[in-house]
Amino acid sequence: MQAVLIQSRLGAAVLHHNAPSTSSRPLPVQCALFRKGSLSSVLRPSPIAGNAPRVVAASAAAAAGSATIPHWKKALEELDKPKSERKVMICQVAPAVRVAISESFGLAPGATTPGQLAESLRRLGFDLVFDTLYGADLTIMEEGTELLHRLQAQLEAHPHSEEPLPMFTSCCPGWIALLEKSYPDLIPYVSSCKSPQMMLGAMVKTYLAEKKGISPGDICMVSIMPCVRKQGEADRDWFCSGGSGVRDVDHVITTAELGNILKERDINLPELPEGGWDQPLGTGSGAGVIFGTTGGVMEAALRTAYELMTKEPLPRLNLSEVRGMEGIKETEIRMVPPPGSKFAELLTARAAAKGTDEAAASAAGAIKWDGGSSFGADDGRPGVTLRVAVANGLGNAKKLLTKMQSGECKYDFVEIMACPSGCIGGGGQPRSTDKQIAVKRQQALYNLDERSTVRRSHENPAIQTAYKEFLGEPCGHKAHDLLHTHYIPGGVDTE
Repeated sequence: MQAVLIQSRLGAAVLHHNAPSTSSRPLPVQCALFRKGSLSSVLRPSPIAGNAPRVVAASAAAAAGSATIPHWKKALEELDKPKSERKVMICQVAPAVRVAISESFGLAPGATTPGQLAESLRRLGFDLVFDTLYGADLTIMEEGTELLHRLQAQLEAHPHSEEPLPMFTSCCPGWIALLEKSYPDLIPYVSSCKSPQMMLGAMVKTYLAEKKGISPGDICMVSIMPCVRKQGEADRDWFCSGGSGVRDVDHVITTAELGNILKERDINLPELPEGGWDQPLGTGSGAGVIFGTTGGVMEAALRTAYELMTKEPLPRLNLSEVRGMEGIKETEIRMVPPPGSKFAELLTARAAAKGTDEAAASAAGAIKWDGGSSFGADDGRPGVTLRVAVANGLGNAKKLLTKMQSGECKYDFVEIMACPSGCIGGGGQPRSTDKQIAVKRQQALYNLDERSTVRRSHENPAIQTAYKEFLGEPCGHKAHDLLHTHYIPGGVDTE
């Protein structure tokens, strides 16, 4: 019950990913287009988050313009009600938070443990404390399957596929905002997967609510995030898996805001005993941990996508080629499917056909993708040479997109993070004058990954159980309905 779980749909001729939704929410734009207090001071950005000032400014302007109460204040108002009068209070904690929250107490990144952080949130009053690593593992399950679906569509000679290549990651709201406002023609190329925050929120308001016998409307879901953009993401109207008007995530508190809250309420994080995450949404893998840094989403996705196609573990779990703080990183991963598999049959048929390079090239679009370099048999065996790239920060992302649109660079899979260094450098993180703080936070995440019992998302037993009990297949009907989203050309005005 490991990789077998996520291989079941790879032989389908039609991408189930685009099946009509059973909900009342709009179809993904890919389909639509082609089918006709004092705590407010912590909102200042971290000096290491080069692109974060604009993110914070946009968030602050939106809040001021609509005269809304800050997310953290609304969360505390609900949390402080008598238990008999309040909703069931549930929170989730993002990967980057666990290595930076210690800085709010004058300590080095990673000096406090995830268990202490979980304990602090219980003492703050939360009824259940979940780990966003679970949501990250869900994202990899869906995103890895989606990537292989797109590769398969190209091999099956669907050059006009509604899900073309290359595929871009979708978990960073800063990147999504740039995409919608400045690159709307690239929307079909972006994964339709929700971010880990929103996937876990959807699971809380559906899967957990069903298991616990709780009405989704009686749950208040609070996220602890390193990014102020996550607040706008949570406010998008269509993230209502639990029913009309029931948001998947109700409030978002940043790392720096949480640090201030804990100190104001005399909860001394470094002195707390080890706590633990609640189940069934509290188990995550090392792959989920590294989501918090640039290159981490790519590395986590490759750990699973490689095994999906080859049915063998990735030989090296630590992919140094996509690690580090360089502006743009790139590498290639050779994946050879086993004989008799659907991918092997398609690759063999392609190799035998004439003019296959032309057939594998996408029709005219925002980015001209050519499969001639990706699909081949360099070593005598039909396989896929997956060309991947990582853009660290929006400035580098724009440079990379320009090169891709001009045809200078060709990739199959691209990760983009708005903030330099990724989520660890988000605008909601504690401020620091240490010029090496991003490197230290990144290393703290890699250390947690190394110590993880499970380091591949598809091997997370809690994720396997969720698909077996509730979701069905990755990118199947129910998973698509709950765990995927759509994008708006021009963006959302309030963001």
